[in-house]
Amino acid sequence: MSKRSKWVPLVLLVAAVTAAGCSTAKKEEPVQAAAANTGFQVSKDPVTLKLYVNVVRLSDLEYQAFFVEPLKKKYPHITLEKVDGKLEDLIAAGNIPDIIVSDNDWHMPLKQLDLPMDLTELVKLSKLDLSQLNQEAVNAVRNLEPGQLQGIPFSLNQGAMFYNKDLFDKFGVPYPKDDMLWSDVMDLHRKLTRMEDGVQYIGIDLRFPDHMVSPYTQAFVDPKTNKALVDIPLYHQVLEMFDQMYKTPGYIGPKDKYAYGPAGFVTEKIQAMQPDWVTKIVSDLLQAEADGLAPNWDMVTNPTFPDKKGQGRHALADMLVITKASKHKEQAMQVIQMLVSREQQVDISRHSRVTVLNDDEVKKQFGANNPSLKGKNTAAVFKNPSTPTPPPHIADKEVQTIIRNIRKEMAINKKDINTALREAQEQADKKVAELMKK
Repeated sequence: MSKRSKWVPLVLLVAAVTAAGCSTAKKEEPVQAAAANTGFQVSKDPVTLKLYVNVVRLSDLEYQAFFVEPLKKKYPHITLEKVDGKLEDLIAAGNIPDIIVSDNDWHMPLKQLDLPMDLTELVKLSKLDLSQLNQEAVNAVRNLEPGQLQGIPFSLNQGAMFYNKDLFDKFGVPYPKDDMLWSDVMDLHRKLTRMEDGVQYIGIDLRFPDHMVSPYTQAFVDPKTNKALVDIPLYHQVLEMFDQMYKTPGYIGPKDKYAYGPAGFVTEKIQAMQPDWVTKIVSDLLQAEADGLAPNWDMVTNPTFPDKKGQGRHALADMLVITKASKHKEQAMQVIQMLVSREQQVDISRHSRVTVLNDDEVKKQFGANNPSLKGKNTAAVFKNPSTPTPPPHIADKEVQTIIRNIRKEMAINKKDINTALREAQEQADKKVAELMKK
């Protein structure tokens, strides 16, 4: 899952490309001079901007609706060219994107490649009002490089729990409610994990331990000691829920199957509950709806432990990054301005992505373009505010992968929580030390 370890050497490659004519200093100096002297005066000569989607979900439909079509109307002199493939291959070919669509959880690999530009001066120049945006999202981006602003959020992701109404009806179990505790959810899980007519049904797949830790602003690595934060009481508490799940009779399937979602929920329809990120699951459900495969579903707020009741997962923002190598930074900034404008945010919200604006009227438009969301508890998406994002570290994704691998150690290799955490801590510390030497 992690890409960082193989990307680190490419910093030298990017440096070589930069030295060959894409100097960051040469490109940022005119921006600063313009800010001081002439204001945001952008040439209307035709330009083509290369756009790359890094990790986050952006369907072809969304790309056309959010980027291509509105850009034709507002800035007809700007053309977007979506580039695909591995980022390292694009860099090797000198085909560095102008704009990268990413999120704050996946920003560190971009930093390792020295790609993101500090947008502070461009924000001043363009008079982009950041106060209109969700401040947890803005702070999450600022947190990526203190003293800089290496991206602009344009939509949010929230946690929620989705459930299959037909399975609850089938087994006579009351539907979930907003603001449930994990202990209550596990009670429902035990009632819903059963064999019926030769089909094994599953109550819940908790997905990943770090998802459940999300509301605690818990870092993967201690920034002062560079020691992984794995074998800690919080993960012990979370893994107790996983232990209950795995020990539920019938949960571990043939061929040691221990993970079911999201396919088990969305298309196979054998799983009653799925806690996850809203953008991902709603996207899957709407596609399944179009294919005639969607379950009869609804959603509630993301479950929590008692000390985090009323709080959501950490702020996860889909964001736009302008690269240092771009020759058209001002035009790239115009694209960003368009994406965060109220007009475009209404359209984004109506297409079932969470707006980045602090605007209740825009939030109320969520999902309006999707008839299948009519009557759903979409208010659950906005009910509980996002919590702050922890400080990032170069080894975050490697440590996250090790934490997620604990699931198999417990479910299949039958390791107890203490042993699994201790071994994961040792692996994570070793990985962090290796990365810090590079």
